[in-house]
Amino acid sequence: MNLFLIILEIICILFLVVFATVCLVSFIENRRLSIAKYQIEDTTIPRSFSGFRIVHLTDMHNATFGKDNEVLLNKVKDLKPDIIVITGDMLVGIPDSDVYIAAKTMNSLTDIAPVYFSMGNHELRISRYIDKYGDMWERFINELSPDIHKLFDTSEVIEKNGERIYLHGLTLTPKLYTRLKDIKMPKKHLKKRFGKCKNNEFHIFLAHNPDYFNDYATWGAKLTFSGHVHGGIMQVPFLGGVISPKLAIFPKYDKGLFEISNKYMILSGGLGNHTIKFRINNLPEIILATLNNSEDSKAYKIK
Repeated sequence: MNLFLIILEIICILFLVVFATVCLVSFIENRRLSIAKYQIEDTTIPRSFSGFRIVHLTDMHNATFGKDNEVLLNKVKDLKPDIIVITGDMLVGIPDSDVYIAAKTMNSLTDIAPVYFSMGNHELRISRYIDKYGDMWERFINELSPDIHKLFDTSEVIEKNGERIYLHGLTLTPKLYTRLKDIKMPKKHLKKRFGKCKNNEFHIFLAHNPDYFNDYATWGAKLTFSGHVHGGIMQVPFLGGVISPKLAIFPKYDKGLFEISNKYMILSGGLGNHTIKFRINNLPEIILATLNNSEDSKAYKIK
């Protein structure tokens, strides 16, 4: 009996040590920022856009890096982006949570480069379920600078020297964020919102949920920026992210670069957290994607 109690005590101590270590590592990682750089090459990228730099931010969830997010803003500024794209969940979808941290940060980004913003699931539910969230969405939108391009199921054209690329911001329905189930996107969902894609043009999707990458690529998006998964909370070597918001274990799309038929998705691990605050081997990240005109279609991460 005494031996059993000793073993049990040792196990409890080891558990507490491991738990404390995980908490400490997570605390440190949540306050550090990493930068992931990617090169995207394609024949449909106009020559005027060779060298075009896109910074991608997502899933901030009211996180702060320095006073007024000055560390984050300085890192973005140092990357010298031509545009900044945001794929949602800058807020936290909890009633009465702060809306001004995200708004102030996004407004400050407009001093660096044009900002294009599409919704995540947290903005979606705050904007739709007024009975639960009150005026949170109204206060957030009213606080945002008019210089921010709000792509809520809408598109914009970016021109240089008479040449164009196209940005599309997708607002998914709440059903398409269902947990524990694989919900298929309706066949004409994207065509109804953005029309028919011309294959000889370069189209970029800002789409918060990466689970529908096949639909984005099938529609014709050459490049998709996504978030939502937070890198799977913890990155395990050779296995990837551990869990997704849909509660899928080791999800197919967790973090990094993915490809379907020469169409690419850059999936960010995001900047913050909301419910599960842990990050292990999974630093908050800023994405830099550089476009280049090329005879071949390829994408790769720059080390």
